[in-house]
Amino acid sequence: MSFVERYQWLLPALFALGIAVGVWLGNRLRRFWLRRQLARRWRHARRGEEQARGWLERNGFTILDEQVSQQSYLIVNGEESPFSVRADYVVERNGVRAIVEVKTGAVASPSSRGTRRQILEYAQVYGVADVYLFDADAMRLHHIRVPGKAEAPALERRNAYWFAAAFAAGMAVSALAYWLT
Repeated sequence: MSFVERYQWLLPALFALGIAVGVWLGNRLRRFWLRRQLARRWRHARRGEEQARGWLERNGFTILDEQVSQQSYLIVNGEESPFSVRADYVVERNGVRAIVEVKTGAVASPSSRGTRRQILEYAQVYGVADVYLFDADAMRLHHIRVPGKAEAPALERRNAYWFAAAFAAGMAVSALAYWLT
């Protein structure tokens, strides 16, 4: 009996072992690559924050605090659900306190959905109307004003004026019709 005939199970076993080792090795390489990419992104983001700090100071902002966390909560089914947010910088310029969020890449745009939501969250939690978005790649600062509830947006005010004008015109027509009859 030949070696191949005697150990015919060996070839499928080696094949299965090769697949298992290949899957394990592929997974290890994938995890290594992902960690490397994440580390590169963190270094890029940290460099962006450092650049933003210098840019802000050179352009008249006083940095009051950095990487400052703020606690808040939502009411979920009648119970408080706490959470915290962390802004890159709390700044002041011309007596106005504001938050600066530093971003790099595609999310550095005010039109980015996640960034927009983060800006609204910061305005609410930190109690500021002004939030700045610093695009570290383009070295550009976007000033974003978040109107408060007391500040009716211009569109709502215009609608209120039209409603008042229509109401007054209706009253005038009614009075004229009453007077003519």
